[in-house]
Amino acid sequence: MKLSKRKARVLSSAIQDWEKGALITPEQAKQLRHSYQIVGFDWRLLAVYSFWIAISCLIIAVGVLLADDYLLALLAQIIDTPASVLALLSAGIAAACYIIGTRRRDKFPEKNISNEATFFFGVFMTAVTVAFLRETSGIAHRYDALLLLLLTLVYGVLGIRLNSVLIWLFALISFGAWEMVQTYELANPEGYFLGMNQALRFVFVGIAVLAVSRLAERRVEYQYLSEPTLFVGLLYLLSTLWLLSIFGNYADATEWADVPQIHLLPWSILAGLVCLGVIYLGIRFDNPLCRSFGITFLLINLYTRYFEYFWESMHKTIFFAILALSFWLLGTKAEKLWQLGRQLQSESQKH
Repeated sequence: MKLSKRKARVLSSAIQDWEKGALITPEQAKQLRHSYQIVGFDWRLLAVYSFWIAISCLIIAVGVLLADDYLLALLAQIIDTPASVLALLSAGIAAACYIIGTRRRDKFPEKNISNEATFFFGVFMTAVTVAFLRETSGIAHRYDALLLLLLTLVYGVLGIRLNSVLIWLFALISFGAWEMVQTYELANPEGYFLGMNQALRFVFVGIAVLAVSRLAERRVEYQYLSEPTLFVGLLYLLSTLWLLSIFGNYADATEWADVPQIHLLPWSILAGLVCLGVIYLGIRFDNPLCRSFGITFLLINLYTRYFEYFWESMHKTIFFAILALSFWLLGTKAEKLWQLGRQLQSESQKH
C-alpha cells in the first residue's frame, strides 16, 4: 500500500499507540509497518491542479478572445454564422463531452479526476450554448432569468442522470444566479422585492438548497449528493446572513451609510443564533461539515462586530493587543481540544 507522508505519519502513530496499549504484538506492529510505502510525491494532487489549471487557461483564453475587438471581428468574418446555428453547434460539443466523460468513467473508473474534467468541458459548453441562445433574434436579452432557469434544470438533470457531483454543483450555482436575476427583474425601482433586498432574498435560496440536501439524504440513490448540497446550502445561508449583519435590509448604499451601526444589531444577533444552531446540529448529529461552518462563521461574525464597533473608537495599540490576545486564547483552546480528542481516541483504542 502506497501512502503520502502525511497519511504515513498518522498510520505510524496509530500503530505505535496500538503497540503501547498491547492491542497488537511487536511482531504484528513490525508487519504493519512493512505493509505500506511512503510516496515521495503526491501525483494525484498534481493531476488535480494540472486539470484545473488547464481548464482555467482555456476559460481565460476564451475570455481574452471575446474581449479583443480585433480578434472578435476576425472571428466574425471567419465564422459568419447565426447565433442559433452556433448554439446548436456548441450544444453538440457539450453532448459529445458528456458522452466521452461517461464512456471514460465506465472504461476507466479509477481516473476520476480526468473524467470530471471532461464533464467540466461539457458544463462549460452548455453555458456557451445558453449564451448563444441569448443572442438569437427571438430571445435577444429578454429572457435572461428564464435561460438561467433552463440552465439550472439541464445541469440538475445531467448531474443526477450521470451521477456527477461536479455537474450538480453547477446546477446549484445556476439556481442561485437565477434567483438573483429573476427577483432583480421583479423588484421595484428601489431594489426591493416583497420588501426584501437582494441579500435577504438570497437567504431563502440557502434554505431551499438545505431542504434539497435533506431530501437527498433520505433517498438512498441520491445520498451522494447530500453532502455537496449541504456545503453549498450552508455557504449560501451563512455568508448571506453575514452580509445582512453588515448591510441590513437596505438596497441603497446612501441610505445604508446614514444608518447607525447599532441599528443593524438585530441582524448580527440573528446571524450569530443561526451559527449556534448549525453548531448544535453538527454536534447532535455528528456532522463535521455543520460544526466547521458554524464555528467558522460565528468567529467571522464576532470579529466583524469587533472591527465595526471598536475600530474608530479605540486606540489602535489597544485594538490590536486585544485582537492578538483573542487569537492567542482561541489557539490555546483549540490546542487543548485537539489534545483532548487525541486522549479520548487513545483511551477508546485501549478499551
